[in-house]
Amino acid sequence: MHNNNPKSTYMKATFKQYTPAELYINMNEPDTFEADGPNETPTNGFRPTGGAFLDAFVGDLHLHGIHTGDYHAALLGIKRVEMCISVLTLTGMSYTDFTEAYVLLMAADLLKDNKKELRDVAKRLGFGSYSGFYRFMMRKGMGRPSWV
Repeated sequence: MHNNNPKSTYMKATFKQYTPAELYINMNEPDTFEADGPNETPTNGFRPTGGAFLDAFVGDLHLHGIHTGDYHAALLGIKRVEMCISVLTLTGMSYTDFTEAYVLLMAADLLKDNKKELRDVAKRLGFGSYSGFYRFMMRKGMGRPSWV
């Protein structure tokens, strides 16, 4: 018999799960090292967690942008299913939800720099074309990509 009570179906993690906003460092105006505390020195554009997998995954995401699960799993040298389960476990978010939220944070920063072409912003975020970036932003309710 299936119990419809979600509290009995899902267990809350007993360890720290990270959100994209906790890991992401503003690309244009990074916080000072003092604001992060002495043990949280930012590297590679994100705050390290101390967990080898999550730090490698977020580093790849920050460097390569949004791509398929197969793409990011190949960068990590593991199977897509293993990566997706690990991301879900460590963040409480699906691979898709986490990567999209992280890329939206990056997009918001990059769109503040009106010296860059929108197609270059799209490429930096991992989109094959500006039109893909445009559709992504519209689908996420962010509106037409433009300079802030």
